[in-house]
Amino acid sequence: MQNYKLKLTAISPIHIGTGEDYEPINYVIDKMKIKQADGKIVEKDYMFIFDEMEFFASLDNDKKAEFNKIVSNTSYDARFHLYGFIAANKEVAKKIAFQKVNVLKSVADEYHKGIGKVVNKEGDGKKVFNSFTIAKTYISPNSQKPILLGSSLKGSISTAYQEELFRQTKDYEKVQELMLKPTIQNLFKNFSIADANPIKQGTFIGEAINKKRKIERSGIPVRVQAIMQGSEFETQITIKDKLDFTSIAKSCNDHYLPLFKSQFDHQTDVNTRASLSEAFISKYEKLSLQSNQFLLKVGKYSGARAVTVDGIRKIKIKTNRGFVDKDEETTFWSINKQPFGWLLCEIID
Repeated sequence: MQNYKLKLTAISPIHIGTGEDYEPINYVIDKMKIKQADGKIVEKDYMFIFDEMEFFASLDNDKKAEFNKIVSNTSYDARFHLYGFIAANKEVAKKIAFQKVNVLKSVADEYHKGIGKVVNKEGDGKKVFNSFTIAKTYISPNSQKPILLGSSLKGSISTAYQEELFRQTKDYEKVQELMLKPTIQNLFKNFSIADANPIKQGTFIGEAINKKRKIERSGIPVRVQAIMQGSEFETQITIKDKLDFTSIAKSCNDHYLPLFKSQFDHQTDVNTRASLSEAFISKYEKLSLQSNQFLLKVGKYSGARAVTVDGIRKIKIKTNRGFVDKDEETTFWSINKQPFGWLLCEIID
């Protein structure tokens, strides 16, 4: 049995989806004064997360009566009026908040401009409100800190190793027998990776934007919570037999490093590069890996090429004539002028 201790560094924001959202009945957004390392006091936008039952209990009697009147209304508008009521009583919410998360200015401005207000009217006169939901990243229920799930890490490594086996065998059915089916021949039954716990971490609220890779066009932004670039984690890999960790790490670099470098290509990914910050390009365009390092791409918004095997992938692309199969996606996801999901893994023991 072989054990390897790994340090993981998020070199771009990561979102591990949970299927759950923050809603404006359990958060408010407001400015907060922060003391920087140089001693300067600055104001930053934060999301204050609280328990809605405790919020109600903290209201005075007049406010409780107003709250009850809103929630007793069964109309479509009532929920959004409740959002506005909570935002108007943000000082109560902030006092009982059990968690604070940094919010990018674009999200904060949109919240202050539109919370509880009508943003549009449909043809039949029905009012349209902004729901202001924010997709949660995975937070440990015990530590209340973000972690990288072992299942996400193992899935990312598995894709890369499947691709390596396919290069060797040219037979994906055989690869499936060796990697995906619950048989005694399954190689990854001998491979386990623990949830990665944080050493240094943080999350923020931003907008995930889907953009075309080759032309300047974007979809509707999605508000998400993401693990910050620079966050660090530790985990352990255990290998029983039949696998060589050096080969596994190499397969990850063979699969993910070309995708990482393609982000900076002036010709094939012209809009991808144009959408990245100069700081990210300057720091990572010439990324050189040490012998004990390998790359992974994890979490939601990783892109179809990252999660599929080269040589057999069929990515469905919508066209004016319906769906067609391609070997590359035509879009990518970014947040705060950075790509999603890049993780630098380093063997430290």
